[in-house]
Amino acid sequence: MSADSEGNQPQRPALTRLMKIGWAAGDVGIACYVGGTMTYLLFYLTQAHGLAPGWAGIALLIPRMLDVPADPIMGAISDRTVTAMGRRRPYLLGGALAFGLTFYLTFAIPEFHNPMVTVLYATVAYFLASLAYTVFAIPHAAMAAEMTPSYRERTSVVGYRMVGSRLGILMVGLAGPYLFSAGETLRDGFRIFGAVFALVVMIGGVVSFRATRDAPRIERPAVRFNLGDEARALARNAPFRTLFTVFLLQNIAIGMSATGLVYFATFIVGIEVRHVGWLASGGAIVAMLATPLWMRAGHRWGVSKRRVYTIAILIEVCAYTGLLFFAQPGRLWLVFGLVALLGIGDAACQLAPHSMVPDTVEADEVATGVRRDGTIFGALSACLKLGMAIGAFFASLVLQVTGFVSGQSVTAQGSTALLGVRLAYCAVPILLWMTAVWLVRRYDLDERRHGDLRDELQRRDTAANPLS
Repeated sequence: MSADSEGNQPQRPALTRLMKIGWAAGDVGIACYVGGTMTYLLFYLTQAHGLAPGWAGIALLIPRMLDVPADPIMGAISDRTVTAMGRRRPYLLGGALAFGLTFYLTFAIPEFHNPMVTVLYATVAYFLASLAYTVFAIPHAAMAAEMTPSYRERTSVVGYRMVGSRLGILMVGLAGPYLFSAGETLRDGFRIFGAVFALVVMIGGVVSFRATRDAPRIERPAVRFNLGDEARALARNAPFRTLFTVFLLQNIAIGMSATGLVYFATFIVGIEVRHVGWLASGGAIVAMLATPLWMRAGHRWGVSKRRVYTIAILIEVCAYTGLLFFAQPGRLWLVFGLVALLGIGDAACQLAPHSMVPDTVEADEVATGVRRDGTIFGALSACLKLGMAIGAFFASLVLQVTGFVSGQSVTAQGSTALLGVRLAYCAVPILLWMTAVWLVRRYDLDERRHGDLRDELQRRDTAANPLS
């Protein structure tokens, strides 16, 4: 959508359910990438290539840390892009193709005799995949703030996205272990895994590109990019600053748990590696079913997003506490029940912050006069990457320090190593979640205040364009 020659804003086109579903298709591929790398990449490097957990953790940490600044920069670039297709959509097409190719290369590491060469290859391939993810995912996410200005409808839009994300997590969680167990060796199996989900990534991106061709969008005159101005605006945006901190702690916790999941399932619960997907997918299935209920809580019942977020975090704490103290072989149904509880909480832990961040766009626009959808969503994505990177590295560090032996079965692991798996998957994340629930109380951008911000923006627009 663009302004006419006198600056008047035309009527926004309708945001249809088909547009929401098509846009959410992009998140299927994003979730396959995030779930596949966070859950299986460390396992792939330690068990298929025999790297020590510490070296494997470094191979994952470096690309993630180097790529973190790219997210807000990519957001700012998409804010300033001018094409007939809009600011965001060109990146959906090109990004999806590069995204799929580099995803495959990340799980197709050749057999090197020198482990340091393996570390180098893994680092470079994963860095390229992270960059391709950024080119696609940041403009895609920023479209949420453009497609609707409504406080409540944004929960609905993001809800569709979260369902797409859960579908991707379900696919990679359930089918992943069967795919990488299907080869003659674990390395061959992971090549199959990489090829299948690279295709899913590409298809999801192309569908999202096609489905949003008539979606509502906002065009703004190009503003000169100044990294310092962008950073200062983010730092002064109090609601976003609080949300960023809480989301960072959340993703460090999720990064540790996601990285430790395969180890926890096989070494603590006693599940065969090819069946791990059922445990990984159990939570995703419940989360996908629970997402519409959380959407209703926020949309129809008017429960504040902050309250939804707080309740969800406390659910996570309870579930992880149960797993920490009671998970062991022979208690499979108890473990599945607690994982299902994790899914209920995680549904809202993803829905709430992703529906809160579009509201912070208006807070920033009122304060600065500039609309930074891309920069703000890019910063949130950077937060996710930073948290996941720190979390995955912490998990690998805990395994290294507690004496986990790479490439070996449970019988070769000492009691300290098994304790390390519990610490990485449950104990440290519990502390992080508890800190997050204490900090989220500072977020004060509720529906009433957001309405005031929208009214202020409307008054400014009317004053600038009295004939509109």
